[in-house]
Amino acid sequence: MNALATFGNRFRLAATRRAEHEGDSTMATNTPITVLKFGSSILANEGMLSRAVHEIYRYVRQGHHVVAVVSAFHGETDRLLAHAKKYGEHADPVAVASLVSLGEAHAVSLLGLALDQAGVPVNVLDSAGMGLSTLGPAIDSRPTGLNVDNVKRALSQKPVLVVPGFIGRDDMGRITLLGRGGSDYTALFIAGQLGAHQAVLIKDVDGLYDRDPAKFADAKRYERVSYEDILQMPEKIVQHKAVRYAADVGLNFGVGAAGQRVATWVWDGRSAFANKPLTVKPMRVALVGAGIVGRGVYERVKSLPNFFSVTSVCVRDPAKHAASGIPAELLTSDWRKAVDQADIVVESIGGLDPAGDIICTALTSGRHVVTANKAVLAHEFDRFTDCRRRSNARLLYSAAVGGGVPILEAVRAAARRGRIATVRGVVNGTTNFVLGLLSRGIDFAEAIRRAQVAGFAEPDPSADIDGHDAAAKACLIAREAFGHPIFPNQVKRMGISHLTPNHAAQAAAQGGAIRLVAHISCPRGMTHATVAPLILPGDDPLSQVQDEQNCAVITMEDGSRTVVSGRGAGRWPTAESMVGDLFELVRGDNVSDDEEYIGEVAA
Repeated sequence: MNALATFGNRFRLAATRRAEHEGDSTMATNTPITVLKFGSSILANEGMLSRAVHEIYRYVRQGHHVVAVVSAFHGETDRLLAHAKKYGEHADPVAVASLVSLGEAHAVSLLGLALDQAGVPVNVLDSAGMGLSTLGPAIDSRPTGLNVDNVKRALSQKPVLVVPGFIGRDDMGRITLLGRGGSDYTALFIAGQLGAHQAVLIKDVDGLYDRDPAKFADAKRYERVSYEDILQMPEKIVQHKAVRYAADVGLNFGVGAAGQRVATWVWDGRSAFANKPLTVKPMRVALVGAGIVGRGVYERVKSLPNFFSVTSVCVRDPAKHAASGIPAELLTSDWRKAVDQADIVVESIGGLDPAGDIICTALTSGRHVVTANKAVLAHEFDRFTDCRRRSNARLLYSAAVGGGVPILEAVRAAARRGRIATVRGVVNGTTNFVLGLLSRGIDFAEAIRRAQVAGFAEPDPSADIDGHDAAAKACLIAREAFGHPIFPNQVKRMGISHLTPNHAAQAAAQGGAIRLVAHISCPRGMTHATVAPLILPGDDPLSQVQDEQNCAVITMEDGSRTVVSGRGAGRWPTAESMVGDLFELVRGDNVSDDEEYIGEVAA
């Protein structure tokens, strides 16, 4: 008898093993790749890293793999060049290149850490790791080759890869530089070598103009601009070597500012000016709740004044939060007042009441709502849908399932491609964290305490450990996957409170691991969902997620499947997902809108 017999006779390892081997064992091979370049004008200092994270996560949410090409922080390259000159005006160029490369290595590493903190799975490679070979002078070379297989292998492991901007390797493996503006060249070269879906150079300007918009009020922005016309512009905007490379290989690319729609596309056709200016008016945001997640959203939003203005923060005890650093003039205990002052209401108090009334009132009055409250969504989704119909307000809830893992987006995209057979997921980071501690011999009570200390469990963790939280998320997944409403009381559910380290040891002895699995399917048109602890084989993607990570496996009726994973709990992953929803509202994005894709824009 296997260890699952102790969990109840409804769940059997044999059935689990059959279900877990549906479809291919790898992620989809046709995942689009977007190459993003972040120059020093965007990464002025370490405090600006979060803006790059938001931009990268924007494309991850769309189901893309992302290669982020990163320059050194503003002024760092000049500082290192000046340092090298202390050893002589004609110092050895290879040694100079090696010293200057440290600036980008620093920025690349920190961006990798910032992405990891936000729950975005990331690999970091240096120039040797990505095999960027160069030819020419050590401090002004040009790229000639890329280890495409290694880059794609890194992306198959994790959806984001961060690499340095203007650093390569010569035929002896020595560090070389690609000259001023070389990160533009690197980004476009990588995009060309990978056959990327699109490449975008993120600048501190909202596109390309026929003249300097800071000096000329009548400057006109290009919607599309030819290679020939951009080569007539000052080289400081886009490196000319990079443009010539793009023209030679027929690579279209975008130029724009972080957080906005791509403003200008560079292509092999005729130039055309935009019909209207690209303006982004900051949206007024009211936060209802300033706990672990709400405070994370507040910290992110207040650092983005070009896009958002925090009008109020509604909490039970304003004095307490004033002492924690939130300006007293923003604090209120009156949620109706907070709603009245906003364009967008961010609800993060959780629970059913008064969250349901807050969301419904906001939507009815035309305010958009961003929430991570899976419980209220699972119980009152139809009520909110009715409220939205009357006002055209939008309700966004990406963070309600998976924290920073874009599970709902992945399910939604899969449903547009074809018919989904099943969705299986580890969708509760708290229980996964606890199960990991049980596998290390730590008893259940101590595991819960550690989860609370780490910020992954509430003071009352019963909703997590009893499976109610995962059941609510299963309801939301079911709506996206099959279009059928299902409610928490219809989900067959079993929690993990009865498990011990001995159960985990038995699972390990079978070569597997215990995971709390939500399983959603729709046989014969009837939506069915279960939540239960199962022993999964070691090669299953769900058994491989550790600590607070979440993972979902979406299997199509044709046998193909998509796997998404990442950190599913904690302040920063959940806040990142909610900020992603906020940016979607600022840009006016529609979840199914593909108009930013280069293939459609340049057609």
